[in-house]
Amino acid sequence: LREILPVAESAGVVLAMHPDDPPMSSFLGDDQIMTCPDDLQRLVELVPSPANAITFCQGVFSSMGVDVVENIYRFRDHIGFVHFRDVVGSVPKFTETWHDSGQTDMAACIRAYEEIGFDGPIRPDHVPQLVGEEDGEPGYTMLGRLHAIGYMQGLMQAVAYENA
Repeated sequence: LREILPVAESAGVVLAMHPDDPPMSSFLGDDQIMTCPDDLQRLVELVPSPANAITFCQGVFSSMGVDVVENIYRFRDHIGFVHFRDVVGSVPKFTETWHDSGQTDMAACIRAYEEIGFDGPIRPDHVPQLVGEEDGEPGYTMLGRLHAIGYMQGLMQAVAYENA
């Protein structure tokens, strides 16, 4: 990071570390090092830089068993990219869900991003596949993504309306 971050800064690039997914100390025989909020905090403090950020994957934070909204505020200055997704359960047993049927208050997440002034990229992630939909990349089929994008837009408009 000490060598790469100055180059990223000079090029206007933000590096955004994704937490381990699933957030387990070992997965399929490989050790993992970004499995809890404190690991990500250590990363951004290791070499302070505007180019040293995290990908705030809501589904991973939720599967860690932590408060997603609280962690949006915690990492407010270090979120470079958002994966908008949700799950039910936590490691080691959780299930991907539709964005509007998981355990996270997704409207509160959008409110938190608005309140911290996040203006970076945000995208749906890990969508279920609809019956009859063509097989595609698991978690990234078209109809599920369209549903998620519409849901996200609706939440963003509702929050904008609340703040107007």
